[in-house]
Amino acid sequence: MRAILRLLLPLALLAAPAAAAAQSDPANPEAVFADLQAMVSAMRAHLYTPGEHVPGWDRGGADPNADLRAAGADGHYFSVADSNGRMVGILSSRPISAFAPAGWRVIDTYGSSATPLDRPEIGFQMLSHRYAVGLRVNGRRTRDADCTDPVTNATLYEIPGAPARADDDMIPVLFRVALLASEGQVICSRWEGNARTGYRATSFTPDGHRLPALDEDAKLFRIVPAAPIDQLVAFTPVTQG
Repeated sequence: MRAILRLLLPLALLAAPAAAAAQSDPANPEAVFADLQAMVSAMRAHLYTPGEHVPGWDRGGADPNADLRAAGADGHYFSVADSNGRMVGILSSRPISAFAPAGWRVIDTYGSSATPLDRPEIGFQMLSHRYAVGLRVNGRRTRDADCTDPVTNATLYEIPGAPARADDDMIPVLFRVALLASEGQVICSRWEGNARTGYRATSFTPDGHRLPALDEDAKLFRIVPAAPIDQLVAFTPVTQG
């Protein structure tokens, strides 16, 4: 659950290389391809380079998914807020499209919604006022930790009539870059907390090495009543000061 809500958070890290790729000569496809490869490598290195090994990393953790199911997975979601806005996570076997607002327009897709999953999880995040993304993954319990397999499928949406930002044009590129960077990556989380106070997680590789870049901002995850997705997600522009 944590990984699906964190996957696309670091898109801003690629703003500079993305701008460089956008300025590449379209008549030189090899240069454009090289720029995109560099962006994928930069994101993968930043997010998924393992740190120190932690003995017993998968022991003693809370189980937020079990708590949400006990509350009723049809009537409750996970919610997390940060400086970029609010995101939502859902435990459901239904496709991403079953939760996306009817007015959202599909811009791009990745993978197949028909791929069967044992423990499917869905996440939604606003990338700007204009763009939103939905992700679907398979989650699994490993001892006292949660592990999330690589993204199975994803959809990039545009919200018609929403105000545009100067950097919006790069979001479709960054959508692809983030997903390519995540291919083959399994993220595990050990949780602390409970359903009353909320949860915070520490991120690991499946063999117990820290993934410190995913924990740079230890966010509080809460169980909230289910509601339409466009009422639960939000985008907050970062103010440059």
